[in-house]
Amino acid sequence: MGNLYAGILHYPVKNSKGNIVATALTGLDLHDIARSARTFELAQYYVMTPLTTQRRIAKTMVEYWKDPGGRASNRSEALKNVQVLATLEDSLVEIHSRETERPLLVATSARDVPLTQMSYEALRTQIETESRPVYLLFGTGWGLADELLPKLDCVLPPILGPGDFNHLSVRAAAAIIFDRLRGLKET
Repeated sequence: MGNLYAGILHYPVKNSKGNIVATALTGLDLHDIARSARTFELAQYYVMTPLTTQRRIAKTMVEYWKDPGGRASNRSEALKNVQVLATLEDSLVEIHSRETERPLLVATSARDVPLTQMSYEALRTQIETESRPVYLLFGTGWGLADELLPKLDCVLPPILGPGDFNHLSVRAAAAIIFDRLRGLKET
């Protein structure tokens, strides 16, 4: 079985007008995705922003909850696997130092992306049967910047409901995707 990694990227991403921006991190995304990543036994969860002040805030939150100081908290265990970095490249270097090969870099998106699409079932099978690590990349704002597309190996299909409204939070999408890829199958 290959290791599964996830990262939330705050730059370069698009805003509602299609401009490249850096988005602000949220404590909810940091905590909730960390808790989902721990539940589904991901190897590491990366929070990436080039903004020094945002990294400082994220690191402060992580450190605060890693040492609950007598407070009853499962967040301590969940946040042990959070690493705050400046760039996607930094996370790829970190994964490469832990693994013997480059991870399969898989984008997630709420919109159609001009990349090879891999089904959830095919990716789940690959994770379960091959040793190559898989790195899921979640964008913020209105999605990953087009300049990242050449670095990606494939994209997962959008998560869709029965209607035309499609605006899940990234933390909800991450939990759904982790479950599809690592959740226990019903018997």
